Amino acid sequence: IGAILTVLAATLLGWPAPFTAIQLLWINIIMDGPPAMTLGIEPARPGVMRDRPRPQSAQILTGGRLARLALYGATMMVGTLFMFQHGLAAQGQTYALTLAFTTFVLFQFFNAFNARAEHGSAFNANFFSNGKLWLALAGVLALQVMAVHWGPAQAIFGTTDLTGVDWLLAAAVASSVLLLDEARKLLLKLLYVARGTAQ
Repeated sequence: IGAILTVLAATLLGWPAPFTAIQLLWINIIMDGPPAMTLGIEPARPGVMRDRPRPQSAQILTGGRLARLALYGATMMVGTLFMFQHGLAAQGQTYALTLAFTTFVLFQFFNAFNARAEHGSAFNANFFSNGKLWLALAGVLALQVMAVHWGPAQAIFGTTDLTGVDWLLAAAVASSVLLLDEARKLLLKLLYVARGTAQ
């Protein structure tokens, strides 16, 4: 959803495409591959057996989940297009494409933690429990560094070198998808506590 909204918004605004076709393929391969598979072996969260069973008619994609998907996608769109415009204004299209490409990959990196904990905070007792996920995420970062800084990969992906400041800015913008969801969970928890106290 994030990629679709980003490309669609850029087109409607009359901007250049923020990704090349090979960059989109790369995002799908490295982020929808190993990290997604390792989420399938995520340890059960504490207290899961105390949850009430879901009805057989319960939908997988509920209204709340669809709303969160839309929120995540819109956050990725805004952040990626912000970095793209920043890059265009600063150093031109190749630099802008590299910034947008890297920011979007980092958005997927941080969003993996949202997927680990739908209701409670991602920063829980199981944060470091899935070693294979951490290995996959480390591999993603290493591959993205290679795509941005290794000469032969630059020729394939149409990227250029980024500075350390560029990487930090991209990471700061991309982390917003995790921080926003943590704020949502905290707000819901506070509302739940307040409702319980009122009763």
